[in-house]
Amino acid sequence: MKKKKDKYTFKLPKSYYLNKRRKKRNGLRFIFAFFFIVLFLFLGSGLFAYYFLSKDLPDVRQLKTYTPSLITKIYSDNDEVIKEFFIEKRILAPLERIPSFLKQATLAVEDARFYQHIGIDIYGILRALISNIKAREVVEGGSTITQQLARSMFLTPKKTLKRKLKEAILAYRLERYFSKQEILELYLNQIYFGHGAYGVGAAARTYFGKDVEDINLAEAALIAGLARAPNVYSPYVSLKKARARREHALKRMAAEGFITVRSAKEALKAPFELIGLSRGDEEAPYFVEHIRRYLEKMYGSRRLYRGGLKVYTTLNLDFQKEAQKVLRKGLENVDKRIGYRGPLGHINLKDVSQIDWDRVYNLIAKEKHELPLGIGDRVKGVVVGVDRDRAFVDFQSGRGVIFLTDMLWARRPDPEVDALNHKIKSPEEALKTGDIIEVKIKKIDAGIGETVLSLEQDPLVQGALVCIDPQTGYIKAMVGGYDYTKSQFNRATQALRQAGSAFKPIIYSAAFEKGYTTANVIIDSPIIFDEEKENDEKWKPSNFEEKFYGPTTLHTALVHSRNVVTIKLFKKIGVNSIISYARRLGIRSPLNHDLSLALGSSSVSILELTSAYGVFANHGIRAEPIFIRMVKVWSQVFLDNIN
Repeated sequence: MKKKKDKYTFKLPKSYYLNKRRKKRNGLRFIFAFFFIVLFLFLGSGLFAYYFLSKDLPDVRQLKTYTPSLITKIYSDNDEVIKEFFIEKRILAPLERIPSFLKQATLAVEDARFYQHIGIDIYGILRALISNIKAREVVEGGSTITQQLARSMFLTPKKTLKRKLKEAILAYRLERYFSKQEILELYLNQIYFGHGAYGVGAAARTYFGKDVEDINLAEAALIAGLARAPNVYSPYVSLKKARARREHALKRMAAEGFITVRSAKEALKAPFELIGLSRGDEEAPYFVEHIRRYLEKMYGSRRLYRGGLKVYTTLNLDFQKEAQKVLRKGLENVDKRIGYRGPLGHINLKDVSQIDWDRVYNLIAKEKHELPLGIGDRVKGVVVGVDRDRAFVDFQSGRGVIFLTDMLWARRPDPEVDALNHKIKSPEEALKTGDIIEVKIKKIDAGIGETVLSLEQDPLVQGALVCIDPQTGYIKAMVGGYDYTKSQFNRATQALRQAGSAFKPIIYSAAFEKGYTTANVIIDSPIIFDEEKENDEKWKPSNFEEKFYGPTTLHTALVHSRNVVTIKLFKKIGVNSIISYARRLGIRSPLNHDLSLALGSSSVSILELTSAYGVFANHGIRAEPIFIRMVKVWSQVFLDNIN
């Protein structure tokens, strides 16, 4: 049955459909035209930006001959490290020495698609963005390892769009001129890991005291996690954050298939076996500074602080420790013989149980003692009580007692009176409640419930000590003063002091070379010289004892240091002969051309005099003083290690 047409239906004209199709085609043309215009503008602006930003960018190919800033190490005679000089603390670690799991941990945390991208990783940027949104904090960054290297080598860390664009351009160029292995090696040796450590080699040393090839998986994960923000994730700053960062690194390694989940869980249980940060104490500060000056003069400051020199010295650490101990003790004893100069300060104590330690240390301009104290340590304390035979002292980490026997020397200062023979009879003669004093810990909780202390004071007198092997001339120990932190003047090499009677053996040995023997006799009798004084006052030398001993053998004169006999012998030999002989023994300082030289009136250094005495111990053979056995200069090009 045919369907009837609706009487209201009508057919549109053909021109209507033609116009509609024409408008659709025009709309598509407009969209495509707009798209191509935008694309053209985008590419054009990109090319313009690339050209504009590239004008002042460095040539990345210079890294082909790049040598990083390395540590100069000073070694003892047993090849123990005693000091390091550096601008950036870096230990060069060729890629083959770096454990594979450290490289994998770095890739997992910083750039898992390192071997797939061309320096810039769009996928990695999106992944990092999603991870950070999920974690509600920055746990991953979008920069590739190549970008981080470009920033570290050529740019500043300032976060700007211009810097990010330059970083991307440099990263692309690095990928063009360097292999992935070269880029990874540069990165692992360049990036900062906190506490002055640059590169994984220095990081392994700083945190674990190991060479980088000796670290384990857990330690590698910690190091790899530090690169993002070492001042935040350092275990020395926050163990909690460091542990969380290590966990993140291990989970990323497992997710990327570098390690098994079981290995990650086992590494998560590993404790942090840190070596602790160095307190900065030096084994031989005066010796090291002498070496530093020599190296700077010979090699220049740049090579000293950046060149990775290996300096093998003659210093023996055991000798050095003993020398420092002996000199300090000797100077303290000499100072105590003069007497006690009084407390460092004083506070009024209303309640001995409540001492304001901030105020105490401000009064004496000293830092607080935060480290655990041991026997022999010196500490500042406050006297909280005094009785007939002891004084009670509080210090920041405890309380102690000074018995009278440990402060007998503390009388009022008087250079004319020997404190060893004039002792105090009661602590009250020296101390009173509220005095801020310096004490030394003798015994800790010595069965009396308190720490036993002794009263101390820093000596005003100074001294020096030099120990030389006479056969080789090797300097085995050198101490240039009581405390290097208070005085850097090296009295062993820089100070000139009158030799005094220590010069007499040089005169006698010169005489023996001239044919004299120990049995030769010279009359010890008064002698007067009238040509030695400008004011015409006659010089009448005498012996220390203010006596004359008549006929005296040279042996006796030398043993008892007789002045008059020495002067007469000096005159017989002649001043020129004595000076010439002294020069042969190694005395380089100016010497007086007069008879007073016989009594050691000329000033010499302790190093000179010690070296001269070494000739006597070495059967007349002189060995020039030697501080350095060998210097190894780093001369390899960094990238030469890569095949």
